[in-house]
Amino acid sequence: MRDGLYAVQFATPLGAGGGVVYLEAGRLRGGDSAIFYTGDYSVNGDQFSATVSTGRHTQGMASVFGIDSVIINVKGQVVGDTVNATGTSPQAPNLQFRATIKRLSD
Repeated sequence: MRDGLYAVQFATPLGAGGGVVYLEAGRLRGGDSAIFYTGDYSVNGDQFSATVSTGRHTQGMASVFGIDSVIINVKGQVVGDTVNATGTSPQAPNLQFRATIKRLSD
């Protein structure tokens, strides 16, 4: 995967949403209209993994985890400039997280 700006679409059984993330040299930063995301990622061949922390920056939309601050352990497959991923959070262990990450720009 190339460093750059990516769109992310995500869902759990509680809801769905979307935002942007910037991936650069193993660091991930991004957010949507209510929640920010920070973390680390790695790519090994076509396998993507990330540990992402979230927090609220603006009141409004509900988190797809039902709580604002979670750690999400993400694993997925890289296909070109897209990652199809799943994840779990120890703070919401019964919720399955799905995400699609698509490259937008440098």
